[in-house]
Amino acid sequence: MADDKETKQKNIRDIADMRNAMMEKNYKKGEGPLQRISIYNDTVLHMAAHSQQCDLVLDLLNRIPKDRNHKLSDIKNADGNTILHEVATSDAMIRAAIALLETDAELLTASNELGEKPIFCAARYGQSQMFDFLADKMELEKLSPDQSRAHLQRDDGTTVLHISIATECFGQLLYIHSYILHLIHLQFVADSFSYDQA
Repeated sequence: MADDKETKQKNIRDIADMRNAMMEKNYKKGEGPLQRISIYNDTVLHMAAHSQQCDLVLDLLNRIPKDRNHKLSDIKNADGNTILHEVATSDAMIRAAIALLETDAELLTASNELGEKPIFCAARYGQSQMFDFLADKMELEKLSPDQSRAHLQRDDGTTVLHISIATECFGQLLYIHSYILHLIHLQFVADSFSYDQA
């Protein structure tokens, strides 16, 4: 338990150092919060999001140079995660998710190297409120089974249901069951329709 407390305190000091560096503008000209700062190709924003520092993420978003020529959905770390992938791992980061999506709505559908969308990351970490927020933003219940599958299943076939069980996020199952039942119903209707046509 002491190790967790020490680790958290170190993370807070590291984030404070990042914030101070940003305030002093000790970063490469023109990159600001999008400067790469880790061996995993994380930006300052990735690190702040990963550390669940919502206010810092919001502050850094306001410091992004206005003349940048690329979208946030194109800024990925070595795992292919966007900043929204990192934000999606915590219910406490919903305000940051709102701000990110106002800046670049394409973040909602960006895939990482495993084919995971941000909503998949929310499910993997058992973040029910974030999952629900992202599902609402993408209007998941209005999508066809194939469209929904693209968000709820990664490239190796693992679904949000599989990942919730594998990571023992059983509480998450209550939140995703309605989406899964919706997908099953839509697939059943689609299969019945194609069977009737044959």
